[in-house]
Amino acid sequence: MNSRTKGIVLISILLIVLLLSSVAVLFGNKYFLSLKRAEYIEFQTLSLNIFRNIEALSKEKIEKELKFNRSKISKNNPILKDNFYFNLNGADIIGKISDASNCLNINSIVIINEGEFVENENSIASIRKILSLNEVDNNIIEEIIDQTIDWIDYDSNPRAYGLEDYYYSGPLHNPKEYTGMRLMVSIDELKSIPAVKQIDWAIIQKNFCAIPEASQISLNINTLNLKDTYLLSSLFPNISLQEAEYILDNIPESGFDDLINFKNNFPDMNFDNAYGEIKFNSNIYEINTEIIFEDFVSSSKSKIIYEGNNNGFIISRIYNGI
Repeated sequence: MNSRTKGIVLISILLIVLLLSSVAVLFGNKYFLSLKRAEYIEFQTLSLNIFRNIEALSKEKIEKELKFNRSKISKNNPILKDNFYFNLNGADIIGKISDASNCLNINSIVIINEGEFVENENSIASIRKILSLNEVDNNIIEEIIDQTIDWIDYDSNPRAYGLEDYYYSGPLHNPKEYTGMRLMVSIDELKSIPAVKQIDWAIIQKNFCAIPEASQISLNINTLNLKDTYLLSSLFPNISLQEAEYILDNIPESGFDDLINFKNNFPDMNFDNAYGEIKFNSNIYEINTEIIFEDFVSSSKSKIIYEGNNNGFIISRIYNGI
């Protein structure tokens, strides 16, 4: 065999080896992707089961506490202070319960009167104040209020600064939609309100929530923190930001027992004509769960509300990472 033939044979062998290597890499990548996909599906199933189990454990823990101590929930309460920690087959699981009642419920902008949604003047005053404290222009504030009420109420009559179906279904609006004619289920629905788009969304995200009830605003003073200065100030017409900060900085870990106890601790402050209610307990909680397993991370956020009979039910669930 001459050198030319040897060269051709060698090149052919090298090409075959290269081809086989490429096929091996291709099959290896597909096998790796299939393996990862199977692991992810297994992690997804595991996560969903764990999320529901942490919800069940949290409900049991909250209900047991409310059974014996319904009148007062403070920062040092075991349901808020003691987190869940588990390790299941190498997966780290962390569960935490927090008070979810300390926010301005956007649905409180209305009350139900003879089966109709009508404006709630006290809540509107509180919303005006917190937006003003955040330096939102007065005209925009009035637009936010009227457009939100028009979104919720049953009639088709626009308020002074409001918008009804003619706007949302008109030729200039995309996508075409109709007003909700119901209470909001998430503050994200406020993104549909044109006036809200004119302000920093962080203002809404930090201070507002959407609880499925039309009632007055209420805050649990015992679980507020310094970050809630604007929130507390917005509840009272005569409490400044500085006064609100002072109050929040002087809440004892064990909390206040009742309104008299609370007011006696701040005798020089004017709590008259409140726009909402100061409470010393909570009936809405948030359950946060995080699962870490090798390269996978998932989390869930569930809100649970308790009514007069102490029976809790989930009003929202958000899952991430699955």
